[in-house]
Amino acid sequence: MDFMKINFKKFMILASGTFLASQAIAINAYQNQEGFLTNAQKQMALLDAAGKEVVFKDAGGKEALTVIIPEAKPWTPAGESASLVDFSDLNVPGVYQAYVGDSAIGHPIKISDSAYQDITKGALKFFYYQRASMELTEEFAGKYARPAGHLDTAVLYHTLLEKPDGATFNGAKGWYDAGDYGKYIVNSGITTYTLLQLYQHNKEYFSTLNLNIPESNNDIPDILDEIRWNLEWMLTMQDEEDGGIYHKLTSKQFCGTVMPDKDRKPRFAIGKGIEATWNFIAVMALASEIYAPYDKEFAELCLRKAEKAQMWAINNRYTYYEQPSDVGTGSYTNANGLTVAFWGRTELFRVTKNPVLLDTLKNMKMNLSRAKLQGWASSYMLAAFTIATNPNIFTPEQVDSAKAAIFLLADNYVASLEGNGYGVAMDDGDFYWGSNSVAANKGMVLMHAYILSKEKKYLNATIGLIDYLMGRNPLDKSYLTGFGVNPTMNPHHRPSQADTVEAPIPGMLAGGPNRDASDISACKNFDYRVTGAPAKSYYDNSCSFASNEVAINWNAPFAYIVGSIQAINSTGKVYDVESSVGVEYSIGIKENRKLKPRATTGNRLVFKNGAVQVEHVDIQGNKRLFDLHGKMVK
Repeated sequence: MDFMKINFKKFMILASGTFLASQAIAINAYQNQEGFLTNAQKQMALLDAAGKEVVFKDAGGKEALTVIIPEAKPWTPAGESASLVDFSDLNVPGVYQAYVGDSAIGHPIKISDSAYQDITKGALKFFYYQRASMELTEEFAGKYARPAGHLDTAVLYHTLLEKPDGATFNGAKGWYDAGDYGKYIVNSGITTYTLLQLYQHNKEYFSTLNLNIPESNNDIPDILDEIRWNLEWMLTMQDEEDGGIYHKLTSKQFCGTVMPDKDRKPRFAIGKGIEATWNFIAVMALASEIYAPYDKEFAELCLRKAEKAQMWAINNRYTYYEQPSDVGTGSYTNANGLTVAFWGRTELFRVTKNPVLLDTLKNMKMNLSRAKLQGWASSYMLAAFTIATNPNIFTPEQVDSAKAAIFLLADNYVASLEGNGYGVAMDDGDFYWGSNSVAANKGMVLMHAYILSKEKKYLNATIGLIDYLMGRNPLDKSYLTGFGVNPTMNPHHRPSQADTVEAPIPGMLAGGPNRDASDISACKNFDYRVTGAPAKSYYDNSCSFASNEVAINWNAPFAYIVGSIQAINSTGKVYDVESSVGVEYSIGIKENRKLKPRATTGNRLVFKNGAVQVEHVDIQGNKRLFDLHGKMVK
């Protein structure tokens, strides 16, 4: 059966490691299987070893560091306790092995200044493999070369869009969304925006990083060339008549497990709504700024399209996407319309400085209930990231509130590491569909807290989440295909399932453990859930769409955190929030005037005196500060 086959593969991979000495207890030591940065935090989780010594030896067998294994502490998602061993003092590049007594534990420990570079490249190259409408040639895809699929040059309109019978449009390019061949604006939007932010925050590093894609020899950074492939598709999804954005481009039903060129179902533009439209606005506004130095005409096009979409969104503010009864592809419904509108307006104002938008934003106050982890359905934190890192553009009150939202979440994640045997900022409630993206998105929040504060606790907490995804977990699993000693091998991903290559396309982040396991029937009733241990509820089988699918919006935040940390390590530079000035507003109102904030009554979160506090404004406009327990701050 498949389950036995997968474990046999795992055994063979472990047996072929550089250090063969006594792998019998390797399952009791969990670590990042890809590597550690030379001068960064290094940790591993050990079971049943408290009080003993762990000795780290170099490739020649020489002792390099000895650490006393600390007391075991619980991590409830694993349903067990572990000792978190810190070996950060091991800071000479090389390959090491940990020993307890005479027995080697864990996997080879690789330490280098570029430990995250290959996984950064892999996570970004994934998007090239997801390209629609083009052949992937052997020169760039290697053994994963394939014919072009889904040219999308004559896309139909779903009947509910009320276009003339037989009308079509050119919807070429773009990235396949996940394991299927659909292209969805809502999910594509947050993905593209995250990658644009990765470049924006680390321009020096990514300006020279070669991804080996068809555009690698031009004068534009590879990451921007890759992103543009999707931007150009997104631009095709605007209704030229009214400016609204079509929700998705898919067939009416999912195809079978076939290669892209074998899926010949008719493709349709389906639905229109504010979710897709505000997504589009935010992405195109940021793109207009980033691409201006490379292609001014394209940058201006992006901004014009964003402003046209804004007019539709304002005039159709209650128009949400509804899945037609004859369509069964991903719906991406129930996104929070308020948060996506706030995000779109925030980014458009940052770029254009249009004072009318600022008036609107000042009436959309941040509050505790909306400060929750970002995702395709909730974009509030994306707006917080933008406001907090642009203090020269937004009002001090807005910046304080945005910082408060970021640090409120980040401090909670850091606090969860206290007494945490695995050192992973994840709790039982995080293990739902796409739990690995929860880890990656938490890392994005922490990285923004680090950018704003330069406090190492936020950087270290992010590294802990990367370590989790790369193997410091109770399954000893690297969730990134093609990387680590024991990587995901059987993702729910049509090209990887349908091609003739045994190994899956590399660089894909698997969805991760899922306590709900809604795919049990698809997996021949094999129940992979582990009672009391949601972090173990994972099945490395292509049948498991609920735990082993891949998706572009999961890869993007992973690429952001590993790419940002590698960039900081390589350049020695952290993004300077004071340098953000946006671009000149070129359409409509050009006056860049400052508006004084109006005093209003009520409460809001602010970041003052190094802590998140509640600011109360009374009817006379007087302000008082309280801590989160309601006690007045003097």
